[in-house]
Amino acid sequence: MSIQQENIEETLFFSQLLKQTSAIELLKQVLMHSHHAVVITDADRAHGYRIVYANNKFCTHTGYELAELVGNSPAILQGPKSNKRVIAKLSDALERDGFFYGSSINYRKDGSMYPVEWNISAIRNEQGIVTHYISMQKDLTNLRRLAEQIQESTEVFKKFYFKVSHNQAFVDPETRRMRSRGKMTSEAIELFDETLEELKKNEKLLNGNLRSDEVNELFDDAFFDMGPDDLGAFASKLQKEPESADEFWQECPIEGDDVACLLEAMDEVDAEVGLIQANGYSQQRIELIVKLYKELANSLYFCVEFNDGALLIDEVADCLTKHLDGKDIPIEMLAMFNKDLFVWIKEVFESKQCENIYSGETNTIAAGRQLIAMLNMLE
Repeated sequence: MSIQQENIEETLFFSQLLKQTSAIELLKQVLMHSHHAVVITDADRAHGYRIVYANNKFCTHTGYELAELVGNSPAILQGPKSNKRVIAKLSDALERDGFFYGSSINYRKDGSMYPVEWNISAIRNEQGIVTHYISMQKDLTNLRRLAEQIQESTEVFKKFYFKVSHNQAFVDPETRRMRSRGKMTSEAIELFDETLEELKKNEKLLNGNLRSDEVNELFDDAFFDMGPDDLGAFASKLQKEPESADEFWQECPIEGDDVACLLEAMDEVDAEVGLIQANGYSQQRIELIVKLYKELANSLYFCVEFNDGALLIDEVADCLTKHLDGKDIPIEMLAMFNKDLFVWIKEVFESKQCENIYSGETNTIAAGRQLIAMLNMLE
C-alpha cells in the first residue's frame, strides 16, 4: 500500500471516528488515559520549546503539577548527569527531520534521578507548518535495575569460572573423586551455593539455548552433576504445578506501570494484526508488530514465572524480522499465535481470573512454535 493510500485510509478512519465525538474530546481522552508519559510543547526553539500540556503520567513521573510545568521548558528536568551530547542534537534533528529519538537522565522535582527514553514528533497545521511537538516518554528505571542485576551476576560468574579454571582445589583428581561421591571442600561448597543462588535469582536473564541438548552435558559437569530439580534456571517450566491468578498476584514481581505498559503493548499489537488480516501484508505494520512483541517480551522478563513465554515471543519477533521484505508471512498463523498470546496476557494481567497461569503460556508457546516452523520453511 502506498503512503498516499495509507493517508487516505487514515483520513477516512478519523472522519468516521469524529462523527461520534469531537476532536477535542478525543484528544483529551487519548492524552489523559495514556499509560505513557506525554508532554506537548510549542515549536519555539529560542525559548526552549515551552510546555503547553503534560498528562497525569508525566506529572507522576516528574513530581511536578501541570501548572508548574506549563510555560517552562523541559530543560527544567535536566541536571548534571543528563546526556548533554544527545540533547545538543535534539533541536537540529527536529527542524531537519520533524522527529527525534533519544534517552537521557531526567531529574524529578525532588531532585531524584531517573533514566528516560523519549520519542518526539512534530505536529503540523493544515499548511504543513510545525506548531507543536509531542513527546512520548518512558521511565527506564526497571531496565537499569535489570542491567545492574546482570552486572552483579556477571561478577559472581567470573569469580566462579576463575576458581574452577585456575584453582587446583577445584580441578585436581582428588577433588573430582570427592565430587563424584557427593563431597566437596567447604570453599567449593560456598562458591557453588553462591553461584547457584545467582542462577535461581536471575533465571529470567538466561537464554533458552542454555537448556539445549547440545550443552546439557557441559552444564551437568560445570555444576557438579546436579539434578534438574536443583538447577533453577534449567528446570523445565512444563513441570511446574498449576497456579491460579490469585496465587500469582499475591507475590507478582511486576510493578503497576510495567503491567500497564504490557497491556497497552498487547492491545496495540492485537490491533495491528487485525489490520493486517483486514488489509493484507504491510511491511510497516510487521515492523511495528516486531517492536511491540519485543516490548512484551521485555516486560515479561521481569517475571520469572513466564521466562519461557518471553523467550518464545522474542524468537517469534526475530523470525518475523527475517521476512520483512517478503509478503509470504503466514498471516492466519500469526493471527492464531497472537490470539493465544492475547488471551493469556489478558487473563493473567487484566482480568486475573484464570485457574492456571501456565496454561495460557503453554498454548502460546505451542502456537508460536508452529508459526516459527512455518516461517523457517520459507527460508
